[in-house]
Amino acid sequence: MAQDFQDLNRLILSMGGKFRAEIVESIGPSPSRLPVKQSFSLAVTDAFWRFPRLVGERRPSPEAIARRGQRLGDTVSPLSIWMLGYFFLVGREVVLDVAAEAAFARENDSAEILAFWRRLSATHRGDGHLDNSDAGLTNRFLPRALVEQLYQGLAPADLEMRRLAEQFCATLEAYLFGLNAEAQLGIVDSGPYPLSTDRVLIVRDFFDLKGRFYPWRETVADLPYASCSLAFTLDPGDFQSIGIRDRAALLTSPREYLRWLRELALVTHDSGRPRFLPFTEMDRLVRSIKKLQPQLGDWFARLSRHDAIVHGARPWVVRPLSVIGRAEDCFDWQPEPEALGLLPLYADDDAQAVRWASHRCLVPDRPSFVPLGEQVVQPSSAVAGKRG
Repeated sequence: MAQDFQDLNRLILSMGGKFRAEIVESIGPSPSRLPVKQSFSLAVTDAFWRFPRLVGERRPSPEAIARRGQRLGDTVSPLSIWMLGYFFLVGREVVLDVAAEAAFARENDSAEILAFWRRLSATHRGDGHLDNSDAGLTNRFLPRALVEQLYQGLAPADLEMRRLAEQFCATLEAYLFGLNAEAQLGIVDSGPYPLSTDRVLIVRDFFDLKGRFYPWRETVADLPYASCSLAFTLDPGDFQSIGIRDRAALLTSPREYLRWLRELALVTHDSGRPRFLPFTEMDRLVRSIKKLQPQLGDWFARLSRHDAIVHGARPWVVRPLSVIGRAEDCFDWQPEPEALGLLPLYADDDAQAVRWASHRCLVPDRPSFVPLGEQVVQPSSAVAGKRG
């Protein structure tokens, strides 16, 4: 068995190092109202039991799925693909911690989904790498013809346009954070796409603005667009570095990049192909979002703690699920019974809910992800006591 898993174990160890480096750096707002730690742990354990079954049932190949996602506004996004592989491994760590025998019984399933993910990510990127950190913090998955189309639609940015872009990005970031139950799941950056010696293009995709698969979608049904993207250029000479993190988030040094925008273009994909919008639509979207945000907050405020945990897990699951599942799988999602059975272990205990991070994935001097076929220490007495 060890020989059969040797190649995949090299992948697992590599992914573990990249995950550790990525997850210690926070992005965007911090959760404040919802039990996000519990929701995340429920989501990743659900992924551990659900995803191998769906991969086994897939008729389209990972290559066909990847090609479908080489456009803007699609559920097959760089972030969703990243989550598919990495969240499965985090879920495996949680199960290894509290129910090791169940995890070891599914080693062949683990091997299957990791092999699937490797083919999916490699094809979607098309650059011989699996992660942005492997490729010098780049992800240029968009076809050249689309990049050229966006380039042709750019307009020079003056001070007023930069101010509007800052307000627009901040508003959509806060809105998508709330729409996705306080998870950073609604924004995907790609690039840098080189245009000339003094310009690179960044494409920021704000996707699924109406929460298509969420029970709370009716609260935001009046939003004028379901998706949009902001394309903008930067001059590398203004920065020490420009890159895209593994979680598809732009990282620059210095960090304040919006004040240095050179050109802008706003597009929507609601018709199935990019359509350029006047910049006045940024202000219209901002006003619409601010009107709808209180309704969205009220929806979550009415939930019991248990329901908040379960509903909060949905966005974490649905993003990668939409890559390998059918639309009805996303609409009808309910936690896997095995995942729901573990919830009482951490439902009221934040420290236990993030034990996957503090005890396993982020502990120094040990792999973040245990290789396949490797024995692990049994659950601690504290965890065993809670299970007993």
